[in-house]
Amino acid sequence: APAAPAAKPAPRAPAQPDQALAPLAFLEGHWLTTLPNGMVSEESWLPVRGKSMLGTFRQTRPDGNPAFFEFTQIVSTDKGIVLRQVHVHSRFETDDRRKEPMFLKLAKAENGSATFVPIADGEFGEGTRSHAGDLASVTYAVAKGADGADRLTLRIESTPVKDPKNPDAPAKPQVIEISMQRAK
Repeated sequence: APAAPAAKPAPRAPAQPDQALAPLAFLEGHWLTTLPNGMVSEESWLPVRGKSMLGTFRQTRPDGNPAFFEFTQIVSTDKGIVLRQVHVHSRFETDDRRKEPMFLKLAKAENGSATFVPIADGEFGEGTRSHAGDLASVTYAVAKGADGADRLTLRIESTPVKDPKNPDAPAKPQVIEISMQRAK
């Protein structure tokens, strides 16, 4: 008599979303803006899957050519939530100043807002470094715009720096804000 076929293993259920990442679910989706100079900035975030989220940022020049890309993962670890990001130029080459991934940690998340700050050296394992340069914080916040549409604001703040044109003035952080509307 022929041998009975081997039983197939039962399919495994996918990992459930880690509840530590639930306050970051507001990032999910595709966000878009056209800057006054004609550049298009867009950010897309996949939903939480298991212990991670994945995001991409693309900036496109007015002539249609890519300016740069960023690839970001947010991961829940036993030491907290960490954001890792790589930045590449239009032809996928790294900037000499940003060859290593940047590591930030979640400092605060509440009410549709999340702030990440550079990690301390070694904080997320042997040899981990922030590679964040002058970066002090990155904040993502979602709110309804005046038109009723969801808007995601990305606020990037540096550590205080001196103004070379006014060396006697106190050092101030440099701030970049990009506001994007949820794409339809």
